[in-house]
Formats: sequence, C-alpha cells, structure tokens
Amino acid sequence: MMAFKHLAIFGKYGDPKIMEQVIHLTKHLQNMDISVYIDCNSLSMDMQNGMCNVHNVIVGELVDWLDILDLVIVIGGDGTLLSASRNIVNHDIPVIGVNHGKLGFMTDIAAEDIISVLDDVLLNSNYAIEKRSLLSADVIREDKIIFSAVALNDVVISRGAIGHMIEFDITIDGQFVLSQKSDGVIFSTPTGSTAYSLAAGGAIMHPRANVLSIVPICSQSMSNRPLIVHDDVVIEFLLIKENATQVHFDGQEAFNLSFQDRVILKKHPKSLQLMHPHDYNYYRTLRKKLDWSKRVS
Repeated sequence: MMAFKHLAIFGKYGDPKIMEQVIHLTKHLQNMDISVYIDCNSLSMDMQNGMCNVHNVIVGELVDWLDILDLVIVIGGDGTLLSASRNIVNHDIPVIGVNHGKLGFMTDIAAEDIISVLDDVLLNSNYAIEKRSLLSADVIREDKIIFSAVALNDVVISRGAIGHMIEFDITIDGQFVLSQKSDGVIFSTPTGSTAYSLAAGGAIMHPRANVLSIVPICSQSMSNRPLIVHDDVVIEFLLIKENATQVHFDGQEAFNLSFQDRVILKKHPKSLQLMHPHDYNYYRTLRKKLDWSKRVS
C-alpha cells in the first residue's frame, strides 16, 4: 500500500516553466490515484481556475492542508523551499525539492528527473529522510516577547537603511561572550552554512552536525572570527546602542529592533524532514555546487 496518498505541490510563483511542470506533475500523480493539492501561489489566477475545473484538484493555501498531507513537493530554488519549510516544520511532513533555481543545495532533484525520482520514491519507497534543524528567535522588549519566528538557514541581525555599524553584546547560556561593533551578525544552522554565512567567512557544517555558528559581518575588530557552538545552547543578543537595526529570518521575514531589545535564539524543538533520492550524496552536492572538482590551470 502506498504511504503517500495526499501530496501538495508548492512552486515558485510567476515562472511559466514551473507552472507547466506543476500541471505535468499533477496529471502524473492523479494517474497514481493520489490526491493532489496545489498552493495557490504556484499558479496564475487563470490557471488556478483551470486546474480546479478541468483537472479536479484542490487549489488553496498550503497551511490549510497541514493536518492531512503526507508529502510536500517544492518546485523552485532553495528560497522557495525555505518559505514552505517554515510553514510545515511543526507538522512532521516530509519535503522533497525540485531545483528550478541556481544553486539548489536543498532542492537537489533536477527538474527533468522529477517523474522518475518520484516514481521510485512513491512506488518503491526508495528514499532517505534527513532531519534539518531550525533556529527559533524571540524579540524581547521591556521583558515582553513582541515578535517570534523560525529560520531554516539563518537569523541575521544587521544595520538598517542608515549606514552606521551596530553595537551589541552576545551571551551564551548566561555567560558573557563578546561586545561587538560591526555591520551585523549571522546565526546559522548547518543548513544555512552554505548560504550567507559562507559568503561572510563562516565554516561549512554538515547538515547532521549538532551545532550552530555565529559569524560577524564586517566587524570593526579584526580579531572577531566565526564561532561554532553546540546547538543545545541559548544565545542572547542585546542591542547596546540606538541605531537602525533589523533581524531577518532566512532573508524572507524581517523585524525592526530598538535600543536595548534582546533577541533570544535557540534550536527549534522540531526538525524539518527533508527527503532525498536514494543516491543522494552531500559531498557530491558540495563538489558540484561549489566547483570543488574544477582544476586550477
């Protein structure tokens, strides 16, 4: 008996090639007697109506189906997968990513291979589940939580529109670590270590490593370097000087901070279940995406 009977498709909006693939994939899944749900952001309004009337699928918001879904198929780039993941992480629904972006560290299935890979996954149960950790953050002002969010890649605190550096303290498990003046700081999960953190000089961390990294952004002090800590710690960021400052979650959600705001960061209690084809190899992905195999001539 097939384990996956209710599948949702979440695609990047506004890309005709993705919309075409959503339709193709929907027909294939329906032929396998699978109920298909399509996130409305994946299709234009005309196509939404056509899919409902002609192909008899359900079109709506992904968050409305989280109690019944067995699998979410994300078609796009890593940014599309980040957006979907934050919505579903608390519901233990596996996610599989089809790459229509540029790098595709998490959306690791080539678009032209999706039918054959899905057949292998759905019919032969030939897949692996990898758990990816997330960061949760609470913004505290005058001892009250005023904003909360989660991030699969990173929580970045940086200067706002005004070009001044920000000044802050960082404490870990109640122990003072540092005071810093810089453009900001990146708190990264292992998944996010190949994103902004890598560009800022952070280390690449294996997705199964139980760690977090703290990476300064253009620090005034040349002695400030990335710091890797165990992921069971509680990190506190304190803004110690009035300046335009924002906290960003996966580069997709932001909140403005004020003087003496605190941001409390810790590992989210739930993990994302990222589904891979049976032949997935993390190091091969690094070689391919970062050109590690390219010889210097």
